[in-house]
Amino acid sequence: MKVCVVGAGPCGLTTIKQLLDEGHEVVCYEKNDDIGGIWLRHDRDAGQTKAFDNLLLTISMKLMAYSDLPFDGGRVFASRGQYFGYLEEYADRFGLREHIRFGHVVTDVARGRDDWTVSASRNGVDTREVFDAVAICSGPFKTPNTAIAGLEDFTGEIVHSADYRNSDRFRGRRVLIVGLAESGADIVREIGDVAASCTLAIRSYTYLLPRIHGNRTTDQGTVRAHHHEMCRRATDQPFALDSFWGRSGIAKAVFLTAALVYGFAATMIGAIRDRVRPRPAARRQVDPMGQPADPPMLDVDTLDNEANWDLIRTWNRRSHPDGSWAQRGIFCKNVSFVPGIVAGRIILNDKGIQRSDGNRVFFGDSTVAEFDAIVLCTGYTTEKLAIGDLQVKDGNVRTLYKHFLHPEHQGSAAFIGFVRPFSGGIPICAEMQARYFAQLCSGKVQIPDNIDEVIGREKEWEEYWTELSPRHTEAIPSQILYLDALAREIGCLVPMRRLVLDPKLFVQIWFGSFNPSCYRIVGPHSRGRAALDDLYSEPVENRGELAFRTPLRQLLPSSVHPKHAM
Repeated sequence: MKVCVVGAGPCGLTTIKQLLDEGHEVVCYEKNDDIGGIWLRHDRDAGQTKAFDNLLLTISMKLMAYSDLPFDGGRVFASRGQYFGYLEEYADRFGLREHIRFGHVVTDVARGRDDWTVSASRNGVDTREVFDAVAICSGPFKTPNTAIAGLEDFTGEIVHSADYRNSDRFRGRRVLIVGLAESGADIVREIGDVAASCTLAIRSYTYLLPRIHGNRTTDQGTVRAHHHEMCRRATDQPFALDSFWGRSGIAKAVFLTAALVYGFAATMIGAIRDRVRPRPAARRQVDPMGQPADPPMLDVDTLDNEANWDLIRTWNRRSHPDGSWAQRGIFCKNVSFVPGIVAGRIILNDKGIQRSDGNRVFFGDSTVAEFDAIVLCTGYTTEKLAIGDLQVKDGNVRTLYKHFLHPEHQGSAAFIGFVRPFSGGIPICAEMQARYFAQLCSGKVQIPDNIDEVIGREKEWEEYWTELSPRHTEAIPSQILYLDALAREIGCLVPMRRLVLDPKLFVQIWFGSFNPSCYRIVGPHSRGRAALDDLYSEPVENRGELAFRTPLRQLLPSSVHPKHAM
């Protein structure tokens, strides 16, 4: 098929690659002069949403890399420039640039009887071309959400985080920061270090997760067994996604019994091995963020000390006022702003903004403060989640199949990359969506006959688990569960029979740190032994809690599941 891809950022690049793997003809339109999307920085990027100067990833490169080009440098947090370099390597390794038309802005996508006509403009010259299918990969970071109630009468400077590059313009000024996302946490820290005064205004608390703990990345604790326990056994909410056992109760019982047996055996073997032949503790000179390993840190310039932990624990209790142990809102995998609050450099106000008058802002707790500038870390709207005849109902990607496939166009239209895991990376989600789409274009997978029913069931499940982040319709509670369901349809999920007959692989996949290479062991365009080697490069630690109690809990009814397990 001849397929149009719109956008050559991380999601567009992998879409091109997966389509080419299936032998399709691909034309990609990219408005910039190079690849990278928000990661591309240039002299003319003022007014565009871009990654800021000192940005560090909030998850390690192991989870931000694609499964067809794994990162072999361990679990480290890359800078903006380093991640852009990885994207360049990916594009060059697979010859993707020759399929991209740079400097082209797509102006319309029109549906024909059996095709799509894509209109684009470059330097005032308009072109039209016909395609069999189209994938929109331009990302959700388009329209900054700047309509914040109560700030209509503020006369100082208002800047959205999309325009933030560094803290220089805020040095010595009185700054109010509204909202807290992952990038917002870094912005709060940077501005708090240089401003005359800095206030952080929030209406609710986002669950905080340090980037580092014990000189290791916290995303090493992203484990299948735990995600299944959290999203299957913490509630009676019907589970919507297929896993290794599909929808067979018998297969599920066999799998979880194997998990209990293998987990217990692995725990005992590990304990005996460690007693007989203790392994010396690894001594690192630097932590995953490139900081000295001593003293231990939780994040950028964030000491692993009791004062910082006290604030994090208090914050997280407030993020889930019902006391539930399973998170039901988007994570903030960045606590670098915490020391600023502890030290009093950053004032926290959680009562909301009532109104403004000139340079004064009135808060819900009756306090008033004067500010020179306001920085909005308030995310983006979905009003531009449409182009021409490609419209997403209510601007809500949950009305699409698996967040990406349009149900009304016979599998010929996709919105790839409009998904945000609570904890995990968008690129691997986009890659798996693109693999499904490429297989669909090849006729190797089929759209479910009951697609509307499936969409409705999964939408209801996601809305339950994202109840505390209702505005973020792109959010998914578990990257692992979502990707496994996609992988099962693609044919790249390791078969249950193979896992049950291979205890080493079972333990690695079920109890080991999540690694996208698990989706390249079998199935289309697999990497076979190379994928296994990458998977085994991070041996499973002796996790007594996860290797025994977790599968046991999953065999019990949710009524006896502990509510406060975390």
